[in-house]
Amino acid sequence: METTARKRFTSEYAYNYIPEEQPQRVRRTRQRPLDVPQTEPKKKQGSDVLSRETLRLLVLATIAIGIILIGTVIINAHTSKLQYSINQLEKQNEIIQTEINLLNVKIGSNTSIQELETYATGELSMHYPEGNECIHLASMEAPSGLSDMIKQKAYA
Repeated sequence: METTARKRFTSEYAYNYIPEEQPQRVRRTRQRPLDVPQTEPKKKQGSDVLSRETLRLLVLATIAIGIILIGTVIINAHTSKLQYSINQLEKQNEIIQTEINLLNVKIGSNTSIQELETYATGELSMHYPEGNECIHLASMEAPSGLSDMIKQKAYA
């Protein structure tokens, strides 16, 4: 009965249950354990210290990585300067574009017929011609060839 109560709260009912092995009890005594000297493999002299070739390679690799990192910093600084100048040019371009649009509006408003007539009469002292100021041109020569006759009939 005691075993079923213990089984109820454990995983002993699981498939392929293998009970845990309990470590053996260690007896405590007043005697000190016997020191068994462990045999460590003898290290070769200088095996802990890196050889000259590996040190040289590590120093060169460190220098190369440093140069690459410094190069990326310089490139980033240069690109930020270029981006700043691009932004300045874009601002100037927007200002000039607004001026162009304003001038186009002014040109459109000043090229109407009434504005041109006011400018011509006021600034240039022009006026509509009277009957005696008109000159009529007439062609005195008769058409000499077939092509001249066709042109005269087409444009008459």
